[in-house]
Amino acid sequence: MAKTKRGQKEAAWSALFERLRERRDAIVEVTSRDTDIEPQHLEPAFERVLELVSHPVPGPDVIESWREEGVRLSRAGAPAELVLDGYLSLNWAIWEAVMNEADLPRETVLDFAHRLLRGLDDAIAAISEGYIRVELELTAAHSHRRRAVLEEMLVAPRATPQDRARINLRAERNGLAVGDTYRLILIQLPEQDEHEIEDVVEELERRIRIPTSAQGRGVPGIRLPVVLDWRGRALVFTKGDWTGEKRLREAVLTISGGRCVAVDSGPIEGIEAVAEALTQADYSATVAASLGRRGWIGDPGELALETTFLLDARLVREVIHNELGPLLADPRMGEELIETLEVYLGSKQNIREAARRLHLAPRTVAYRLERIETLLGRDLDGETAVRLGAALLALRVSRQVGITIDGDASTG
Repeated sequence: MAKTKRGQKEAAWSALFERLRERRDAIVEVTSRDTDIEPQHLEPAFERVLELVSHPVPGPDVIESWREEGVRLSRAGAPAELVLDGYLSLNWAIWEAVMNEADLPRETVLDFAHRLLRGLDDAIAAISEGYIRVELELTAAHSHRRRAVLEEMLVAPRATPQDRARINLRAERNGLAVGDTYRLILIQLPEQDEHEIEDVVEELERRIRIPTSAQGRGVPGIRLPVVLDWRGRALVFTKGDWTGEKRLREAVLTISGGRCVAVDSGPIEGIEAVAEALTQADYSATVAASLGRRGWIGDPGELALETTFLLDARLVREVIHNELGPLLADPRMGEELIETLEVYLGSKQNIREAARRLHLAPRTVAYRLERIETLLGRDLDGETAVRLGAALLALRVSRQVGITIDGDASTG
């Protein structure tokens, strides 16, 4: 009895598929009119739908075949919206054809409807995944090419006119005007930060980029801003008139908890100046990290002296020895004199203000300043004050980064 019923069911399905194939041309023609898709593209789609419906439950291989169909259509340039609309319309036309078969068993019609709806859901999801797969491949390829172009612009030598011409040409081909104004922000994260730099870069780009749909899908070239992993730091490269600084600051603060330093290059005039600006920002970020600086540095020039000192330890030692040597050599009051001199110069050479900051009596500060002038053999004004200010900065830098200074008791 069961065999007989199963045989009848199989016969009903076979008859239904035969009738649908007999009506294929009419079904395809109706779908073509509704969607403006050429019949030669709909005919294989018709067979794919019937093959899908022939399975009570489509297996992984069947679903993967639909994903591959999505990949094929995407690479062929078929718009996803048109493809999905085509399959929806085709399924509807097939269902109308089934409903016109009055002599079909009710059970067969209901079973067909169930399979058609479930299959349509699975097919649309799989085709969409195929399109997404191609999109991810294109994004990865574009990202790799974009990084190669940017790295060449950022580090390639410009020693000859040929070098400059090559870099300028690549920039123009990738949508970057040679004469435009650009901007770099180099972000140094703390070493103990738990985030991997790749995750940080991805998160920053997600927060500051304009959505892809707003930029135009598939537009060739490099769309700014971009965020790169630059030697363990996050590098933002953008146009000079970029207005997303607030979003970037908020994102950096959230990610690092305020434990980072960001060096802003400011406006960079032309592509040819970008590499030099990055070098300066790189030095400034290194110096700032060495000195324990945190926050936003709006001009790499803020750290020009510190950078110079760090690049030349011999210069640091020479400046400190020539300007502050006698003070450092005083075993009893050396540190007090150094502190007093630094605060005095920082107070615009106002004894009362210096005394307030040091929590000392003005007479005590005046005595120490007299002692400093005696040891140095010169008055603390004019050019001397400027030279001493630079020497104090060099001393602070040397102590923070561990440069040994002869006669400096604090490092001994």
